[in-house]
Order: sequence, then C-alpha cells, then structure tokens
Amino acid sequence: MSAYLSFAETGALILSLFFVGVSFGGSSPLVSSILESRGASEYFTSGVVAMLSLGLALASPWAGRLVDRIGPRPVNVAGILLQGVGFAGLAAALAIDPRLLFPARLWLGIAAALTFVAAEYALLKGTRPSMRGRVMAAYGAAFGLGFMLGVFLGNRAYDVFGLAGLLVLAGVAVLIAPLAFWGMRGMARDSLPSLEGVGAPLPIRRVFFALYGAVVYAVLDVAMIGTYPVEGQRLGLSRVQSLDVVGWMALGTVAIQPFAGWLADAIGKRRVLLGLAGLGFVASAAAGAISSLRLPEALPEATVAFVFVGAAVGGIFPVSLALLGERTPPALLSRANAAFSTVFGYASLVGPMIAALFIDLVERLGLLGWAVPALALVTFGVVLPLALIDRGSERSGSIPRAA
Repeated sequence: MSAYLSFAETGALILSLFFVGVSFGGSSPLVSSILESRGASEYFTSGVVAMLSLGLALASPWAGRLVDRIGPRPVNVAGILLQGVGFAGLAAALAIDPRLLFPARLWLGIAAALTFVAAEYALLKGTRPSMRGRVMAAYGAAFGLGFMLGVFLGNRAYDVFGLAGLLVLAGVAVLIAPLAFWGMRGMARDSLPSLEGVGAPLPIRRVFFALYGAVVYAVLDVAMIGTYPVEGQRLGLSRVQSLDVVGWMALGTVAIQPFAGWLADAIGKRRVLLGLAGLGFVASAAAGAISSLRLPEALPEATVAFVFVGAAVGGIFPVSLALLGERTPPALLSRANAAFSTVFGYASLVGPMIAALFIDLVERLGLLGWAVPALALVTFGVVLPLALIDRGSERSGSIPRAA
C-alpha cells in the first residue's frame, strides 16, 4: 500500500472538512449573536464560547494517543458524528436553558479534537513533503470557505427556521461521515508506521514557532469570530451586519491560503509567516481605528480591514501546520498534531475572556471598537521576536535548516 494518500482520497478528506467548517460557521457566531440579542453579558457569552476551546485543549492529547493506538480513520469519523450530537445540543440548550450551552459547547470541543487531530495527521503523513504547504493550504481554505458559507447561511436560516436550523447542521455531520471514512481508507491501521519511538519527547525547540501559529489562529477563530458579534452590535451594527463582517473575515482566510501554501513551498515557511504577521498587524490597526471612530457609517472600510486580518490569520494556519510536519519526526507526528490542537485550545480559551475584558475596559474609556483588534495586534506582534529566535536556533544547528 502506498505511503501517501491518492488525489481522490485527499480530495474526499478535504471536502469532508469543508462540511465540518459549514457546521461550525453556521453555529458559533450565531450563538454569540443570539445571546447578545437576549441580553446576556459579554462574560456569559465569552464563557460559552470558551467551553469549546476547553474541550479541544483537554481532549487533544488523548486524541493523539488514540490515533497512535487505533489509527486516524475511526477517530476522525467518530469526531464528526459526535459533532452532530453537539449541534443538536446547541438547539436544545437555546430552547430550554442557555446555561446548557456550557456542556453542549464542551462536547463540541471534545468532538472537534478527535476530528482535527486525526485529519491533520492523515494529511501531513499522507502528503509528499514537497506538497505539504499546498495541501495544508487546500485543507485550511476548504474549512475556511465552509465556515464562511456557514456564517452567511446559518444567520439567514435562523431568520427563516429559528432554532430548527441548528438541527440541519446535525444532519450534515451524519451525511459527511461516510465521505471522511472513504477518504481515509489509505490510513488503515495496518498501513501506519511502527510505534517505535512514539514515547520519545516532542522536540519543542524545533516546533515552537509552528505551534505559535495555533495561537495566532485562535485569535480569529474564537476570540475574534466569537466576540466581534458582541462588539459590532454595541457599535451600532445590526445582528446581520456584524455577522456579515465575520463572514467576510472568513472569506479573507480562504482567499489567501492557496497562494500562501504555494509561496511557503517556494521561498520558505518562516519568511511567509513573517510577511503574513506584518500584514495582520497593519490591518488590525486599521480595523481598530475605523471601528472606533467611524462605525457604523464606515462599515465597508472596516469590513475591508477585517478581510485582511482574516487573510493574515488564514495564511498563517496552513503554513504553520506545514512547518510542523517538516520539523517533526514521523513517529511523533500524531503527538505534534495533538500539541498544535492543545495550544489552539488553551489560546482560544483565554482569548475570549481577554476580549470580553477588553470590551468592558474600552467601553468605559470610550474606545469601543478597539477590543478585538487590539488582541490581534498583540498576537501578530509576537511573531517577529519568535521568528528571530527560530532563525538563531537554525543558525546554531539546534533545528534543521529548511530545504
């Protein structure tokens, strides 16, 4: 059996993750917006958002060990099916008691850990090294495009069908599970490498720069997407307008990824990460200035700025994953993917809480509009010193030089 996934298998796996993106995009921002319209505090809403991150952080190490033991195929499919149960739980919680959103979102986080750790392992392990940047970009773009469509469609479906729209997302999970199962047939348990060496420690110094990509992605995926509907509505935007900004940000994450993946394979991943961080820093500053001074009148200009923020984060995500695969020994790849998801989980757990605190603080100071962009500014700003440290480690021989 080939060590690599075929084109059709890779495409099927990526397509299944597109539908996972649709499900998440159709639920996460919508839940925040519904809670805001019902008068929930920013701390309650941020706590609900953070529960998915907590589940992801807690379950990711366990998911990595499970992949080592039984292979990525059953782990991925189980995660997708469990997400379907979680989406139905969101609808039930909003109908019965919003406090039930906490366990429902925790469940979704655990299910997401199974899906993402297994799928990313399969794509990194099943892709030729010379193609990793482009394949991970295709994965990120598919998930981001699904998320974007989910934001737009979920918001409008709620206007028409109410909470029943969330039950449709549960049905989507059931429909895509067979597609994911077929796409990973090349990753059957007997085709996996020997587990010899799995107990060795993860080479943190070699992969820490790649792991920081998970932190950057968490800012947009949870702290910004989960919190901006709250800040946007307080700036005078309607629910539809604030969620549309989120959807356009998601479009930014998709649009840049094929180019970012190609560029990473062509000129080197660290250079691309630095360039994207610079773009994100400038765009975040622009988004904050426009949002605080000129919304809602300057909504188009603010939206453009947020699209570039989304582009920066969207590009950083697949390039970081490709760098992770490049620097991780094959026997430790499942653990490295689990570490990436764990870092993402804890970063996105803290991010919404900080964003809620920022909303409270800037509102008191009369600077509403800077809460979410300021969090992105700090996150992007850290990339430069980390890149310099990473370059120094490469020159000293502590990490291998890029091919």
